[in-house]
Amino acid sequence: MAPTATTVKVLESLRKRLADLREHARFQVVVSGVVGAAPPDETFEVIATAKAMGFRPRVLVVHGPDGQIRLSAEERKGYTRLQKMIGRHLFEFSRYRHQLVTTGEAPFKCRAGSRYLYVDEYGTVGWCSQTRQFFGKPLAEYTYGDLRRQFHTPKACHRQCTLGCVRSSSVFDAWRPQKKSPHRLETDAGISVQSKIA
Repeated sequence: MAPTATTVKVLESLRKRLADLREHARFQVVVSGVVGAAPPDETFEVIATAKAMGFRPRVLVVHGPDGQIRLSAEERKGYTRLQKMIGRHLFEFSRYRHQLVTTGEAPFKCRAGSRYLYVDEYGTVGWCSQTRQFFGKPLAEYTYGDLRRQFHTPKACHRQCTLGCVRSSSVFDAWRPQKKSPHRLETDAGISVQSKIA
């Protein structure tokens, strides 16, 4: 199992480190198999190895540069097999990946730019690493008003978003319903967000 153009962190290069973690770690270790980043058999081996070492296995899905799901029919079947292999009790708490893979979309209200802040190496706040072309503002100029505005801003990419960090910060909406968002929101440049990201 050699590194690929998609991922460098493959099982062969990590075996010794995993063995060291099994021997010395005093915290829970999570090992992820990424469907779509390698042939399905290799992903199965990652999950089997994680279980054998007593680690917590989980399954992620590869995405395109836009953060959207990119899986073939075969890879979707492989994902379902892997989740059965792991066990239902270890599903991610929001279960969005399962819905995303099996139905093609898993809608949610993206709160990026508010509950979740992505700050790049230049100190610019964006929605996430995959949407930097749509929104950006210097962190030093970011205000409470920006947090409120981005909380309500609709993101056109949300239905097929694979980014767990963004989704996990938005899952609270399922527990505590929010007020309806304004029909029209303006960016600092005065351009409607709906038009900007269409």
